[in-house]
Amino acid sequence: FFLFSNPSNCKMRTTAALLIACAFGATASAAELQVNQYEGPTECDDADKVKKGDYLSMHYTGTIDESSPAGEKGEKFDSSRDRGQTFDFTCGVGQVIKGWDEGLQGLCKGAKAKLIVPSEFGYGEVGAGDKIPGGATLNFDVEVVDITDPPARPPTPNVFKMIDTDEDNKLSVEEIEAYFKGMDKEMPEGLMESEDKDSDGFVSWEEFSGPKGDGPGGDEL
Repeated sequence: FFLFSNPSNCKMRTTAALLIACAFGATASAAELQVNQYEGPTECDDADKVKKGDYLSMHYTGTIDESSPAGEKGEKFDSSRDRGQTFDFTCGVGQVIKGWDEGLQGLCKGAKAKLIVPSEFGYGEVGAGDKIPGGATLNFDVEVVDITDPPARPPTPNVFKMIDTDEDNKLSVEEIEAYFKGMDKEMPEGLMESEDKDSDGFVSWEEFSGPKGDGPGGDEL
C-alpha cells in the first residue's frame, strides 16, 4: 500500500489502496464524520477498544453514500469482503483517510458500524480514480475483526559496515566499487563526489547517506 501525499497521485485501485490517505485533497467544511454502530459490543476493555497506534484487521465495503453531492449514489467501489481478506493497517498515523483514522477510534473489537465520510475526511475535491469523484461523500460498512500491536519493523541493514571491508571506519573508492561489483553493477557516476563531502578521498560514517546502524562498527539496527 502507498501513502499519497499529493492528491494528484491518487488512482483508483481494485484493492484496499482506495483507503490510503490523500490528506492534502481535503478542504475545511462544516460537514461532519458520522459513525453509526449497528452490531457488536459497545463496551469493552481498553485492550479491545480501537485507539491511535493500534494495528487493525478490518473488513469493509465502500459505497457512494446516498447523501453524496457527487458520484453514483449507492455504487460500490471496493470491498475487502469480496476478496475474502482483511485490510490491515495502523490506526491514527495517517496510513488511511482521515475518516478512518478518526472514525474507528473508540469502537470495540467485533463491532460493526457504518462510517459516513464527507469528502473533507476522505479524498477531498480531487477524488480517487473513476468511481470516487471529487466532493463525494462515502459510506463504509466496517467490521473491527482484530486489534493487535503493530508488527515489528525488520532490522535495517548496516550497509556502511558491509562496504567497509578493511574495518577502518571509512569507505574508499575501491571498497565502494567492489560493493557494486558484487551486485554486478557499476558504481553510479558522481556517487563519490556526492558522498565525500569534505573531499578527503573517503566517505566517513557521518557522510554516508545510506543505511548505517548506530555507528561505523556498531551493531546493525
